[in-house]
Amino acid sequence: MKAQCVQIFVAGLGQLAQRTAEMKSFCTCSYEAETDNQREAAQITADFENSRRQKIVEMQQIADADLLEAHITSCHEQAEQFSENLMSLELHLVNKLKDIFQDYEWKVSERVGGFTKYVKELYPFSNKAKQKYFYFMGKLLVDKDTVTNAVSASHYTHLQKIDDRENELLARINSWKSSLLKSVLDYEHFL
Repeated sequence: MKAQCVQIFVAGLGQLAQRTAEMKSFCTCSYEAETDNQREAAQITADFENSRRQKIVEMQQIADADLLEAHITSCHEQAEQFSENLMSLELHLVNKLKDIFQDYEWKVSERVGGFTKYVKELYPFSNKAKQKYFYFMGKLLVDKDTVTNAVSASHYTHLQKIDDRENELLARINSWKSSLLKSVLDYEHFL
């Protein structure tokens, strides 16, 4: 049993290292998506501002009222297009962050499921181990049914403890994921 506990502990440390690396990757991907979005928004804004300045200079030189009205209408259309471009860019960022988060959430869920499966597989009372145990206990003890029932109950109890721990871990991970998502969304609303 000691060897299995050590294996579980070592595997847990490995899982922690992988989870930390995935969290770092998640943060890096989110940061890069936001930075790229900000860079593109800044370029769109700079292009719009240059166009606006050029239109102002052109309109200052126009004497014809109809032509001036056409330039003003064109400026309004450019401003609407500018607004639509920025909103589209923001929507693209939100969707990209959502995809990044869902991918990260899936990886964490898969990792937890894989780890709990690994722990269950390490459990010392496998069918083969049970058979050997029962064989030797049957040689030593007369009442094989009592020993069989006791070992089965012990096995069930241990599996139930593992399942309970798995449920507790999943609940904590889901709470952590929800908190992380809320902090990401709060950060986005702050910007």
